Amino acid sequence: MSSVVDSTCIPSVVEIKEAQLALQRDGQELEHVESMINGLYAEIEAIHKRVSLLQEKRHTVQSRIFTNRARISSMRFLPTEILQRIFKACLPDDRYICRRWREVAEATSELWSSVEVNDLNDRGSYTAMVTRWLVASHHRPLAVCLFCYNLRVLAPVLHVLVSHSALIYDFYIHGNNLNILGLTGVCVSPVLKRLFLAVESPTTSYPSTYPPNLTHLGIRESRPRFLTSRAASPKITHLSLNIPVLRFIEILADFPALIQLKIVLPESSPLGTNPSPDAVPIEHRTLEILRISPKSETIMSAPSAESLARTFDLLSLPSLRVLTFSGHPEASLDLWLLPASVHALFDRSSCSLKRLLFHNFERPLNMDALCEQFRSFGIDLRVDNDDSESFW
Repeated sequence: MSSVVDSTCIPSVVEIKEAQLALQRDGQELEHVESMINGLYAEIEAIHKRVSLLQEKRHTVQSRIFTNRARISSMRFLPTEILQRIFKACLPDDRYICRRWREVAEATSELWSSVEVNDLNDRGSYTAMVTRWLVASHHRPLAVCLFCYNLRVLAPVLHVLVSHSALIYDFYIHGNNLNILGLTGVCVSPVLKRLFLAVESPTTSYPSTYPPNLTHLGIRESRPRFLTSRAASPKITHLSLNIPVLRFIEILADFPALIQLKIVLPESSPLGTNPSPDAVPIEHRTLEILRISPKSETIMSAPSAESLARTFDLLSLPSLRVLTFSGHPEASLDLWLLPASVHALFDRSSCSLKRLLFHNFERPLNMDALCEQFRSFGIDLRVDNDDSESFW
């Protein structure tokens, strides 16, 4: 065969027929080999799928086993006294591991720098426990979460917290106004940087001043009187609001140092009074992140979107880099996209990287075209199902 290939002679009729027959035979054999290879690849893929299904099934079975073992664990039904006896009986006689670890834990102040206090326990031992916890923090900055509804139950604990108010830098309070007023000594601490108030009975006004060094403020369910005091909020950079009456433009004017603003639109008058045609534009030079969330599906309507668009037209945010809408899966993205107003709002920003984010909205069919449209404006458009939430 090699002599024929290397030769420059014209092949004979017999050689041509032999070559044609060989080509036909080899072509059929090649197709057969290719078919076998493809069949093997298909079998391998099928095996991979079966293995994947079995791995998922194994994970499910392992999860059930773990859950059922946990359900019948002795930790769930044995009294604490019996568990203590078992624990002590298992300890070696010549070593005191738990005592040593307890000493190490009590000496590690970082482990005691945060505490949650509630009014579910009115025993004196609870106050003693909180006191011991705070003492173990060894004058470290404290993060305190307080659920305060029953003032009679929590009165001793409140005294303990007030006595440590000079150390509290992060304070979350969930309760009613009467009890929160009892914490005025904590709320004006110069160390306090973060304050979140979740109030259920807005019958009494809050303290009239902010802590002098407060940078993070969160309000839920009530509009405190001091929100209107611009002079009281020169250092607040992070603001989170969920209040019945929201006046968006006034908030920007009252908080000149804001970097991040998160607002929940109330059902009635989501943005306060609609801007008039001759309203004066407002500039906020420091705001970088703006997150807007509706309180319910009822305000995800055309009038609300139009009101928001008119508000955007009045804003100049030179530092804006992220605008986020957090909605509902049934909410129409087309209604809240506001391309002209959002484009104009971002166009007045000097940031090079600008992002427009929509969380939990119905993804439109023309998503690729919309992304390309906003990309031409220098805006990165993203739609996802991000359920993560944070006060700040």
